[in-house]
Amino acid sequence: MTQDVADPAFVAQRTDAYFAKTAEIVQSLGDVRVTYAVFLRSDAVAAIDPAIEFLTAAYPKSAEIPLDIVRTVTEGAVLASGKPMLYVTGSLVALSTLETLLLQRIGFASVSAFNAFSMCRALPEAEFLAMEARHTSGDDMHLACSYGAAVGSRTARLMGAKGFVGTSTDIAAPLFGTAHGLGTMPHALIGYAKARMLAAGRDPARESATLEAAKLYAAQFPDERRYTVLNDYDGREISDALAVCRWFYGPDGPGARGRELAFRLDTHGGRHLEGLDWDESVRTLLKWTHRHTPGEVAKLALAGFDLDELDGMSSDEVRDKFLFGTGVTAAAVIAFRKALDDAGFKAAKIVASSGFDTLKCRVFGNMAVPVDVVGTGSFLPSRLSRTYATADIVRYELPDGAGGWRSFDLVKVGREYLKLLPKEARP
Repeated sequence: MTQDVADPAFVAQRTDAYFAKTAEIVQSLGDVRVTYAVFLRSDAVAAIDPAIEFLTAAYPKSAEIPLDIVRTVTEGAVLASGKPMLYVTGSLVALSTLETLLLQRIGFASVSAFNAFSMCRALPEAEFLAMEARHTSGDDMHLACSYGAAVGSRTARLMGAKGFVGTSTDIAAPLFGTAHGLGTMPHALIGYAKARMLAAGRDPARESATLEAAKLYAAQFPDERRYTVLNDYDGREISDALAVCRWFYGPDGPGARGRELAFRLDTHGGRHLEGLDWDESVRTLLKWTHRHTPGEVAKLALAGFDLDELDGMSSDEVRDKFLFGTGVTAAAVIAFRKALDDAGFKAAKIVASSGFDTLKCRVFGNMAVPVDVVGTGSFLPSRLSRTYATADIVRYELPDGAGGWRSFDLVKVGREYLKLLPKEARP
């Protein structure tokens, strides 16, 4: 259903009641021109074009006081918490009811942009695929966060990162410059292949259901450039991957037709990758990093971190989650890469997923973990409070009776830093 944002009923049904009541009071006593400073209380990358487009479309065309928007930063600029993103000037009657709807369109996009930017900068040699759709509340949140990821990625690419190359849904694909969503198989396809094998009397303990799923996929989509095979369904990441490689790069496999192969590591946090345990993970990373103790490995992993950037995690928790523990750890990716290389399959790529937020990306970057692609939705804000955009009126202008305005620069105590700069000092 198409929504007409310029329809007063659309706004009235969605604004906070106290803003609607304020507009009613001002309307009865006399409208004034006001200027709002709009800002976030967390670091962000400006991803506000859609919010400005909304405000421009929703602002009443009949308003006697015209709308004026002054940006303080360009789209994609990194800015510190509390710094105004834009100043909005117009009718208090009109803007009062639009404040809620404007702020809704700023926080998720701009914080997602900052997270995506930070992730891409941490792993500049990896490509990223946005996979947040299933974790959002619907189209509005999905598209806002995808837009943010695309903006943050563009800024990171200016600094040498490969950034995000696509997303998992068609609806958000144009934001990343693609026509369709990207991705190959979920666990459900491997389960389906395994069920078919069992129904046919075949033994998945002797044959690979992962290989069977890869064959089904290749038969249905023979023209795709790269096949990404999910390989943790049966807990045989390495064994199943090698079986797929032997078929894929064989004389009748897709590799013989110039197709590429990648494996998506998605081992859940309840177990280690095949062939690993804690001790073997430690040995893997000691050899990889040329360090002598697990503590030295952890020190390397956390190089450049401030304490508050660990988000309350202890060094032991960092080691458990990212280095030597279960799931898709640095040790798991390195061990998997070695297994492929030792078997002669160096061309196969690694797609890592499972909890790749900014912190995990930075740890993997410090460790130079050989990841080719990161599939992640963890650029979504981890704390809702980080997305709270705020708008404070910083200037009230009342008619002076002679066709001009009397200006009063007013803001609540503690927010004086938001006040308008003199025109000559503005960016």
